Amino acid sequence: MTEETANNAMLQIGDLLVRSGIIEPNLLDEVNRLAIKMRLPIGRILTMHGHVADNILATAVEVQSRIKDKALPVEHGVRALGLVAHENLSLDQALLKLAPKAVSKPVPTSNRLGEILMQAGFASPKQIEDGLVSATETGLPLGMVLLSRGIISRTGLNSALMAQQLIRREVAERDKIIYALKSARLRSIALTKSLQENNIDPSPAAEDFGPGELLVMAGAISESQLMGARELEATENKPLEQVMAENGFATAICMQAINHLLKMIREGMLFEDQAAQLVKKIQFATSHEELNLALSSLNEMGEEDPDDKPKFEVTDILKKAGLLSDKELQIATALALANRQSLLKTLFDAHLIDQRVLELAAQCKTYLDHNLIQLEQATIAVTYAMENNLTIDDTLDCFGWSAPAA
Repeated sequence: MTEETANNAMLQIGDLLVRSGIIEPNLLDEVNRLAIKMRLPIGRILTMHGHVADNILATAVEVQSRIKDKALPVEHGVRALGLVAHENLSLDQALLKLAPKAVSKPVPTSNRLGEILMQAGFASPKQIEDGLVSATETGLPLGMVLLSRGIISRTGLNSALMAQQLIRREVAERDKIIYALKSARLRSIALTKSLQENNIDPSPAAEDFGPGELLVMAGAISESQLMGARELEATENKPLEQVMAENGFATAICMQAINHLLKMIREGMLFEDQAAQLVKKIQFATSHEELNLALSSLNEMGEEDPDDKPKFEVTDILKKAGLLSDKELQIATALALANRQSLLKTLFDAHLIDQRVLELAAQCKTYLDHNLIQLEQATIAVTYAMENNLTIDDTLDCFGWSAPAA
């Protein structure tokens, strides 16, 4: 490995933001100190305090990924990121502006996911054709291109990817699966329900709490990044863990550890939110020694002054917010013990909580764990965020409860 290649592999989001003129070096130093103190990613700190917009951070992550994959020179990526931030361009537009005479790449004439989307009525042939051109130019999966253009929704893309998996596994005839997908779109119902109505078993491709979901819960990746990884998993026929590692979302060693954590969750030895806290610490571990050190340091932190700070669980927040009764919790706890699965999964499977409530409460627990908010504030934030369709960070800002800047 050359020195330049090694430096590219080590390039951090903060460095990209500084070199592109989006933030100042002294701000990066302050954010680095706060990130260590809060044990949160730098990106989360920057967006939480309004230093960097979410779309700019997402673009920086994409630029970093392309640089690591040797698909984009560092200086080219830095300049493109600056254009995105200062001229309100998309990354595609910025790259095109920097290299307007670049030789065009050959565009594939067919795409299996594109065919499914067309046949189910999610997109027209022209939209798929234009999307394939953009996908070739940007390196993004077709589904993410169509999603960013507003042609399909997140639910629509997830349903199409699920249908694609069922077709590949020959669960039923292709035409029957496409019909069920089209019916789900026209009637605005879940694909699983439409499949069941057509006597097709959706379980082989049913969503489960896996590596991707755990990374999202940990704040390591966004839902959009998970969706893009799933599309690559389907189109390139690669395991999701491999896709995650190749795209820089987490190291291969971290993905191995995540599979072990998921096994512990299934066996009832660990809760999802506990595993998410571990993932935050090991996301970029590059050796087993580093992995063990990170996990042991977390254990040591958990053992410090146990009587000085009350320990709150996600269920405490849900109960305090009136989203979960004592009786429901008692029944779910008994079921979780009997089935040897985590309490949160049991509550989710029993439809006592949904994914959004779980994500909101889990994020509040993270801030509680770091002494950034109080339990009363957490319960107010969860209910207010639900009622007003806001994120927890936006809600905290509304009430002036954001984490301190130093």
